[in-house]
Order: sequence, then C-alpha cells, then structure tokens
Amino acid sequence: MKRTATTVLPSAPDPASARVRVSPTAPPLTRIPRLVGLLLVTVLILGLAACGGSATTTAGNGAPAPQEGPVVRVGSLLDSEGTLLGSMVIQMLDANGIKTEDKTKLGTPEIVRAALLAGEIDATIDYTGSGQYYHQGEEGDPKWKNASQAYEAIKKLDKDKNGIDWLTPAPANNSEYIATTKALSEKEGVETMEDLAAYVKRGGAVKLIAAQSWIDNPLGLKGFEEAYDFTLSDSQLIALSTGNTAEMLSALAKGTDGINFSLAYGTDGQLQDLDLVILVDTKDVPPVYEPTPVFRDAIIAAYPGIPGILEPVFKSLNQVKLQTLNARIA
Repeated sequence: MKRTATTVLPSAPDPASARVRVSPTAPPLTRIPRLVGLLLVTVLILGLAACGGSATTTAGNGAPAPQEGPVVRVGSLLDSEGTLLGSMVIQMLDANGIKTEDKTKLGTPEIVRAALLAGEIDATIDYTGSGQYYHQGEEGDPKWKNASQAYEAIKKLDKDKNGIDWLTPAPANNSEYIATTKALSEKEGVETMEDLAAYVKRGGAVKLIAAQSWIDNPLGLKGFEEAYDFTLSDSQLIALSTGNTAEMLSALAKGTDGINFSLAYGTDGQLQDLDLVILVDTKDVPPVYEPTPVFRDAIIAAYPGIPGILEPVFKSLNQVKLQTLNARIA
C-alpha cells in the first residue's frame, strides 16, 4: 500500500529515474570536460601510479600513437556523476590513441541501456545492482546485495545474452541510504541503522525527507523498517515526487521544516561539504550499485587493451574519492 507523507514539497520534474542525481547547481555540459581534465590528473596520480598503469606508445611528436579501429561512442546518464565517469573514459581512451565520440548526458537509464543494446553507443557507465532489472527472474535475488556476486552475475548474464562486457567496477557503492547531520549523529549516538531504530523507539524526533518512490519501495524505507524493526508515521515523513537528493540534503543541512534525516546516495558529493553522515546499513538492505564501465564486446575485441587502460582508474575510485570528485563538480 502506498504511504503518503503529510507534506509534499514542490520540486522540478525529475529528468530520469531514481538512479540519476541532478544537482540544480551542476555545471553545464560545456564545463564538465574542463573540470574532468583537472580531476583526472588527481585520479591518474593516485590511481595509475599506485596500480602501475601506463599509457600507450606515443608518436614522435609526443602525442599518443593512433590505434586502428572503430570510433568508440561513449554515452552516459544525465547526472553529473555519469558525465564525470563517462568523460574520464573518453579522456583515458583518447590518451591511448583510441578515437572516441562524446555522447555523455545521453538520457535516462532506459534510453542509455537501449542505445547500448541497439549498438547506437559502444560504451557507458552502469551500476552493478541494476543488472537485476535487465534480466528476467533476477529482481530481488539476494546476490544483488553482495558486491562481488552482483558484479559476477551481471558480467556473465550480459556477456552471454547481449554481447556486453562489464569491466572492472569502482569500489564505491552508490546505493540509497539514510543520512543525518554529524551533529545529531554525535549527540544522539546514531551511527548505524540499529542506532536509528533505537532512537525512533525511545521517542527521538524524526523528520525524514525522501522520494515518494523510495518510501514505498521494499528495498527502500519499507525494507529498512522491516529489517531493523521500526516504523515511521506519515507525520514523520516529507515526500518529494523526484529522486533529486541535492535539494533533500540541502534541506537536511539547514534543518528546513525540522528535517533531520534524508535519503542519500552513497557517493553524493554534498555529504562532505554539508557535514552529513550516512547511517551504516549492517544488514545490506538495498542492492549494491558500483559504477562500472560497460562496453560492447565488439569494441573490446577491436581494442583488447581497454580493460587494462581503465582498470587502475576505476580501482582508485573508492567511496570517499568519488564523493570528493562529485563534490567538486556539484
């Protein structure tokens, strides 16, 4: 049964699904590549140097030697994180002499996935937990809550059925959690979801802002309530019609209308800047969503070095680093 919060804040139409975060102050598309150029330097220093990655042989003028093969069309979702990671892929391929075409900010998850399967793009950034929705009979299987099992499952399913290669994912879980202020966390001792349940049961004040769809989702608030044995009343909820966590976290940080808890994504860049913390989910309620470069296998066959080019960069993108990068382009 759908739960309706007592207050619904107005919000701009959501440009995509719940997996997409669009900051109202996000830089325009023309600025993203320049920002990524600066951020990629950091990633390369911390990632490639630590992992031993290297660029391809250069031509006599110092530029990367061009490789023979098709142009790689790289798409992404509409959100800033997708554009950031898609742009990183483009720059890494370009730096290794592989010709690319920038199709980042292509559309919603449904549009990007359809374009990849239809061969209209050759690569994108996707999230491991989304694999359960791509293949019949997989939705809700417990393996999608385990990082390694989810990755191995979608890697095999998409390779066997669609000729799609999932490369090395970033060790950063972009799933949906509940966040609060660091001040409340420290004062009330609320660091985990068990702590939140105890806080609710002892009558602690709660005003949670979240997307209505997440409130009603068995892998969202409903799942957390069942797993940790607590219940929030409608009067303790403020529902938005969209999944835009930028405005939710801003309201949390300001304490707007008494808001002291919010839906948050694990890699939200605002968390650090606004002094917010995510409550630890010890029971793995939502699926694991690790951002992963995904390619048509024909492209990997044409450029077998691509997995090795991207692996050290994505391995370097842990939770804190991706939050930091997202914060810089928010």
